[in-house]
Amino acid sequence: MSIVPVFRGVIASFLLLSSIVGCQSSPTISVPNATDQKATLALVNGTLIDGTGVEPIPNAIILIAGDRILAVGSQKTLAVPAGVRTLDVSGATLLPGFINAHIHRGFDKANLQAWAQAGVTTVRDESASSAQVAGLKTFRAGIEADPHYARLVSAGTMLTVPGGYGYLYVSSPEEARQQVFDELDAGADMIKVSLEDGYAGTQGLPKLTPEELQAIVEAAHSRGRLVSGHITQAAYIQPMLEAGVDDIAHLPYDYISPATLQQMVDQGVYLTPTFTVFRNYGAPVSMLVQNLKRFVELGGKVALGNDYGGGPGDFELGLPLYEIQSMRLAGMTPMQIIVACTKNAAHVSQIENEVGTLEPGKFADILVLGGNPLEDLQALTDLRIVIHSGMIIRNDT
Repeated sequence: MSIVPVFRGVIASFLLLSSIVGCQSSPTISVPNATDQKATLALVNGTLIDGTGVEPIPNAIILIAGDRILAVGSQKTLAVPAGVRTLDVSGATLLPGFINAHIHRGFDKANLQAWAQAGVTTVRDESASSAQVAGLKTFRAGIEADPHYARLVSAGTMLTVPGGYGYLYVSSPEEARQQVFDELDAGADMIKVSLEDGYAGTQGLPKLTPEELQAIVEAAHSRGRLVSGHITQAAYIQPMLEAGVDDIAHLPYDYISPATLQQMVDQGVYLTPTFTVFRNYGAPVSMLVQNLKRFVELGGKVALGNDYGGGPGDFELGLPLYEIQSMRLAGMTPMQIIVACTKNAAHVSQIENEVGTLEPGKFADILVLGGNPLEDLQALTDLRIVIHSGMIIRNDT
């Protein structure tokens, strides 16, 4: 959930510490071997944009075996085995399923179905209630059996201190560590923390101490899990980074110094801008655009997320087109935006070994568009086919 504090002209200048190494990768998956896997579906003759940022492959072939991608290549390098069901998608563009890496209300089956139908095949819920986290394993078992629902990644319940911004309170470093372990044991995939002043007009909410924040991050990392840090002002990025959080939820709406942006790039810190919720709160979107523009020009990595349900006003349930348009306004190229919606969003969700790019061994989450989004991003709305975990869940051809 996003809260935009009362707008102030804050200029933050701070240093980033070394990035965490070794605790950020998701579990390794086995890559199918062509000798022991049989293709069950083939997509042929489309233009492939695989999500990695490399040049598209014309006249591409994707072979699917069950719920996974078996092989990807061009007609010159790959052949469709005899007898395999084949879809000719001539003139279409093939993309990985999109990932919305900052949503709320992800424990709603109707929402998950709407996301999947719109081609958002995975979502990261950035703070659920304690009751929802307690029932996460049961809920997930019910949706994972049906690919008509988007895949759900949960950051658990946002941690804070009594009276602070969040739902799960801790009062000491020891209690903070235990809460992290309890969240992960319940099935949370990662952890969420906040440093936030509060609603517009509200000042100085209590916040986690540096010791408590450090304890949370160390506990999560000891289990190999990531920590996402909620901020809306630049000044609060520094303590998040000093504690070692792994991604920053929300691009600050106030000015970020050039030195800070450069250090963020150097440390590989990802940002999820969430333009939509700032727009809904009436924040200065122009500053957000300028901050993101300067970050991207320095080589910063961006992930898609619109904070669905995290504030007042309207949110797009499905493809977050306003977020995509805002990224374009900030100078991101169509290819950079596609990577933000796929590979980068998978990275911050800690599932980059499972989804996010069209590569052998990953889940077969594939979108078929009627046009080419590299030429016109509006083509993202011309969705013809959605394949989720190897199953066609939408076919408008």
